[in-house]
Amino acid sequence: MSVTIVSISGRAENGTSRPYFCEADDGHYYFVKSANVSGDQLVTEFVMSRLAEECGLPVAPVQLVTIPEELTQYSLVEQPDEFRAGVAFGSQRVPFADELRTSHLRQIDEETRIRCLCFDWWVRNPDRRLGILGGDPNLLWDPVMQNVALIDHDHCLAKDFDGVEFMQEHAFRDVRPFIEKAFYKKWRTRFESTIYGLGKIWEEIPEAWLRDDSGTTRTSISLQDIEAGLIKPELPADGILPG
Repeated sequence: MSVTIVSISGRAENGTSRPYFCEADDGHYYFVKSANVSGDQLVTEFVMSRLAEECGLPVAPVQLVTIPEELTQYSLVEQPDEFRAGVAFGSQRVPFADELRTSHLRQIDEETRIRCLCFDWWVRNPDRRLGILGGDPNLLWDPVMQNVALIDHDHCLAKDFDGVEFMQEHAFRDVRPFIEKAFYKKWRTRFESTIYGLGKIWEEIPEAWLRDDSGTTRTSISLQDIEAGLIKPELPADGILPG
């Protein structure tokens, strides 16, 4: 089920795709991705965000949103060709949250950081970088609830994923030495069992994202590609364990 966008307030300043900031008829605000990303990125964003949700990670709530034709006709937006009518991807705004900084790291419990680190390794997500001078962590910090929220998964399964850079630059890299084999085995079992349920997540994807009215495919990625990339990753799954 999707919610309907009723107004648009502009675009995000950060992020490669600069999602649109919109209000929906359910009373929530969403960062919306539509034609501002490729078809492959749109599918990857949805599948990986939902996969992270199913794994119990603290993802900003994922929602399919419908952009009405009338809104695209009368809204004054930057690059209107990237804001098209139809079903789009929505990441619900976390009230009061801001981009996570290094000063917040010690406030996030160790288990959450380890699970996130392992997840990003398995899905080959290069976009969780954070250092003393900043970075692009794609993590939000909620100062009220003292929680972290994961966002932006459209670059997962990166073909140019660099394992060495990942270990050096990931926001939660400092917990790697504390990954215990017993914990890792338990977490891996949950992750792999979730992978085998990817078919249900795939069924949630709007048909219009996959092919146009004539039946022509709009993406180069398939469910089988994603399953194969996760079940038999290019880099060994246990490569995340401390040496």
